[in-house]
Amino acid sequence: MAQLVHQFDLVRLRAFMTVAEEGSITAAAERLGVAQPALSTSIRRLEADIGQPLFERLPRGVTLTRAGRHLLPRVYEVFGILGNLQAELRQIGFEPSGDVSIGLPPSVSVVMTQPLLQRLSTAFPNVKLRIVEAMSGYLSDWVDAGELDIAVTFNARDTETVISRPLMQEEMMLIGAADKMRDMPDPFPVSRIPDLPLIVTSGRHTLRSNLERQVEALGLKLNILYEIDAGQQLVRLVSSGVGFGVFAQSAFAGELLRGQVAAVPLEPSYLRTVSLSHHRRMLGDPARTRVAAEVEALASDLHDSGAWPT
Repeated sequence: MAQLVHQFDLVRLRAFMTVAEEGSITAAAERLGVAQPALSTSIRRLEADIGQPLFERLPRGVTLTRAGRHLLPRVYEVFGILGNLQAELRQIGFEPSGDVSIGLPPSVSVVMTQPLLQRLSTAFPNVKLRIVEAMSGYLSDWVDAGELDIAVTFNARDTETVISRPLMQEEMMLIGAADKMRDMPDPFPVSRIPDLPLIVTSGRHTLRSNLERQVEALGLKLNILYEIDAGQQLVRLVSSGVGFGVFAQSAFAGELLRGQVAAVPLEPSYLRTVSLSHHRRMLGDPARTRVAAEVEALASDLHDSGAWPT
């Protein structure tokens, strides 16, 4: 045990984590407020104690080795546990407080924003909430950069810095104005999608890129009418009959209820995983952890009640 305590000294682990995040010993030293030679010594001693190089030294900066990539998520967990313990002790007898930012894709925002705000404001009156609506790809980047605390994302996977927990699966549907969908086959063959003028998101988003891969595997190409990364405009254009889209039903929950649009499944079916993503650093914050748990619980309630059609 004494050897482990020496090997995994918290000061050295903090130094390792900061260098990994900055990609530079110079930048990390400035961030930590220590001299660069002292920081370099801490890293070398940690590597010597572990018996593995953790960084590959480059002409400009450093990058993690395989051992370093393996260690970094565990270091986040260690500091998360310690931070959580410290915060819990401070919060005994107190309600969670502070700022928490939550990212929601447009299709999720339609069904979740209002009940989420009501639920969280009741459960945590001392927490100041900020809701950000954007496409899933942008939300994932912002969580990774630490600009968002929590986000609902699609087809996300755990990384060195971000944890993603699956919430449910959604089936992607062909959606169009009700009068233009009357004679559509149900289910609609993926091979016939190129026959339709499509309104799509940009290629960086998995909804679009996965659909393109399916169609290109058949030797075909999408007939893209408009490319838009704006959820409300996508819904308006499809609902007006300008074109068709392949989206989750949740994005058109109101329009489907009012009969403005209709939806049919694809053949073969196209599913995506809805996940809750947060930075590993968040593990040490009780307010953010409890808010994340409420987001997860609400998603389950909306799904079970049918308010979130999947």
